[in-house]
Amino acid sequence: MKLRHHSYHVEIIGSGPPLLLLHGFTGSSATWEMLGRRLQSDYTVYCIDLLGHGQTVAAPYQRMRLTEQVKDLQDLLATRDETWSVLGYSMGGRIALMLAATSKQVKQTIAVSTTPGIRSAHERRLRRQADRRLADRLLTDGLPNFIAYWESLPLFESQRHLPLEVQESIRRGRLGQSAEGLAASLIAQGTGNMAPVWHLLDAAAIDWIVGEEDVKFKKIADEAALPEKIHLIPAASHAPHIDQPEKFVTIVEKLLLTNQMGESK
Repeated sequence: MKLRHHSYHVEIIGSGPPLLLLHGFTGSSATWEMLGRRLQSDYTVYCIDLLGHGQTVAAPYQRMRLTEQVKDLQDLLATRDETWSVLGYSMGGRIALMLAATSKQVKQTIAVSTTPGIRSAHERRLRRQADRRLADRLLTDGLPNFIAYWESLPLFESQRHLPLEVQESIRRGRLGQSAEGLAASLIAQGTGNMAPVWHLLDAAAIDWIVGEEDVKFKKIADEAALPEKIHLIPAASHAPHIDQPEKFVTIVEKLLLTNQMGESK
């Protein structure tokens, strides 16, 4: 699919109101295979490979920026003359929040393990420098070594307790990425390159899903969200959709249904 003259890989399944699913860094549209199967009888589910991920190639730096990525997604929303629900995880969650802050077509946002941005300009600059070093490491050491490092981060420690076949499936997906695409994403779309949107968000229209063991992102959700809009998943860390897939899907189904019922009143 062409969005503002850039080719994107988009999987579209099901029928009904439109739902856009946005993966995290090193992910792809395949991240949402289980969720998409469960929702396709009630929703038209759009699973997209974001810039530099999966089958969507990276663009030059200026075209890779988060503001450009959001404009591309606005182009996608405009293909349907109705409002959308948008769910995003981690990097995809940041993009979902930016989309919610800039598009009237977004009626509901489900933010998973994410942030509305880094408030401090100094801290954003430090983060950009760190992501640049990480991108250099990726290009120097190669994708397999980088993925081994990425999987060793404390953020993903809980995944080391998953069944071996699940771990291997996740690793295959990460190793199927392009080193150049991931590096471009780190440099152009890291949190340090995101203008904070805390003040632009309608807290009543955003639900937050966070793993109970994800201390950092629980704290962010507590600061950003109404208490009743935070949904904790026990025995899960930064990737609750992987750590506890059934619990995750059940919460998403409930949130989407609640939104639909609210719209029908």
